[in-house]
Amino acid sequence: MNVSNRAYRYLDGESDRRELIGDMHRVRESVIQIAQTVPENRRYEPRYDDWSLGALLAHLYISDRLWLWSLQWALVGVRPPLPSPLLHGFNNVSARIFQKRLTGTTIRSIRALEQRVADFTLRLPVDKFTHQVWDPSSGEYLTVERAVQVAFLFHWQEHLLTLHKVEGIFYEPPERFDPV
Repeated sequence: MNVSNRAYRYLDGESDRRELIGDMHRVRESVIQIAQTVPENRRYEPRYDDWSLGALLAHLYISDRLWLWSLQWALVGVRPPLPSPLLHGFNNVSARIFQKRLTGTTIRSIRALEQRVADFTLRLPVDKFTHQVWDPSSGEYLTVERAVQVAFLFHWQEHLLTLHKVEGIFYEPPERFDPV
């Protein structure tokens, strides 16, 4: 997803943050719902851009943990740029290592970490929003305010789209009904 095309929001108020947390929860639950519908014997086949479901879920969980650490470090001024080849290499190794990772175990880990991410989002000081954090996917620095959205919402939405495509799930908006 192109970084410039994303619909970023301002997170100045608690209601703005709670809305973001609600969206983060909904996208995670959508991923988990789809994961739970995949037959057990298909969960460990590389079907999602050469990732198995087990590896994809592990990737999302590990990414959340790494992003949380990166954001916490950025708040205190530590923001090393990680080269994209390192990220791609890490992802390739992860895809192989976690191919057979049990999905139930990872889902429990995702749910446990979700509360930490929500707490972090709520406690994030407004005066730290402009601190910079490296986004290895785009190869540029983002503000902490934007990076929270990239890490914990947009990244999940991108993988949810992949799950939808592979599993043949298509969203059709409801027909508009205008009473006369």
